[in-house]
Amino acid sequence: MKIWTICQYFKPEVGAPSARLSGLARYWASQGHDVTVLSSVPNHPTGIVHPGFEKIKNYQIDEDADGYRILRHKFYMTPNNGFIKKSLMHLSFAWRVLVVNYFNPPVEKPDVILVSSPSFFVVISAWLLSRKYKVPYVFEVRDLWPGIFKELGTLKNPFILKTLEKLELFLYRRAKAVVTVTKGFAKDIAARGIDAKKLFVITNGVSDAEFETAQDSKKSGAVDKLRATLQLNSMTKVMLYIGTHGPSQALGQIIDAARSMMDRSDVLFLFVGDGADKERIQKLAKGMPNVDFKPAVGKEDVWTYYNMAHASFVPLKDTPGFDTFIPSKMFELFATGTPIIACLRGEAAEILNKSKAAIVVDPEDPEQLSEAVASLVDSTSRSNKMREAGPAFVSEFYLHSRLGQYYLNIFDKVTKED
Repeated sequence: MKIWTICQYFKPEVGAPSARLSGLARYWASQGHDVTVLSSVPNHPTGIVHPGFEKIKNYQIDEDADGYRILRHKFYMTPNNGFIKKSLMHLSFAWRVLVVNYFNPPVEKPDVILVSSPSFFVVISAWLLSRKYKVPYVFEVRDLWPGIFKELGTLKNPFILKTLEKLELFLYRRAKAVVTVTKGFAKDIAARGIDAKKLFVITNGVSDAEFETAQDSKKSGAVDKLRATLQLNSMTKVMLYIGTHGPSQALGQIIDAARSMMDRSDVLFLFVGDGADKERIQKLAKGMPNVDFKPAVGKEDVWTYYNMAHASFVPLKDTPGFDTFIPSKMFELFATGTPIIACLRGEAAEILNKSKAAIVVDPEDPEQLSEAVASLVDSTSRSNKMREAGPAFVSEFYLHSRLGQYYLNIFDKVTKED
């Protein structure tokens, strides 16, 4: 089967879409399928082209070592902040994917197209390409757009919101299948009139290859080297947040917890990453000796940070819409055996509690968060039990080989129907 996967954010960029789609593509290729990922020139989150990709003028085809190809498109790039600029960026990517692949595609025509949001506008491109080549397209829903904009207050114009929702429902109806990453998303979509028979839930997870190597940096000495680079003594327990520094994460709750623990010289709250809210968070932490910030790092380094951490935060803003979200980094943290402190509710909380590898507190409740941090810092036995529980849990339920096969079953179903 020839599979086109359209995803704006892809490796070497880090983040949930890249981790999910690269792992799934690897599995599909290992099963003998011809897989092409239609993606962007790497630039996320800074808007600056990553080293090694500067010479791409229009598009470039890369053969990946994992057995699939990546078709990278040049488009308008901007830092990952500012609603208008981000929207223009997403529109630009959607246009480039359509133009490059509509009349004379540089790769073989597909049997099925999978398109993953965000970004949202590229789903229009997938629909038009599916009509051109008379093949089904599958819509993977990672965020409920425009619903999440309304929840966050990012977009308030009722006419624009209503127009985007009509477009959203149109694209659901035209898709042969709609795959969501949470049960809550599927329920929301079904409640708005989309046929439940075409809805499927495939959560995020971790690739089999990454699971096998998830704890290698502990054995290789990379963790010790990182601690030395950061000038951390052996007694310092690192409470880590790594990822996007945006309004959705409400990172001020971690700063508030750190402020209440400034008398603990053995605990460091370390923030690694970039995003629209980073400058504000740094100002909140000004003068606090137990808080430090580092820029975003590459995927390989992310695993080393995970392994160095005494525990890692998975926070979300206290917004009802986020009760349906399942942050993908949970599964990577399970794989490394890093204890998780999660500030969220809903479906993600259910998974985390079931894992026995996490402490779950209410979002934006610094007092609960401080107590959770202290309980892990002061109880070696508790943290050790959590370290053992994570890898066993993710290997049983959330490896990409299992999730990827679910997808192949859907592809087989929709191509036969078509």
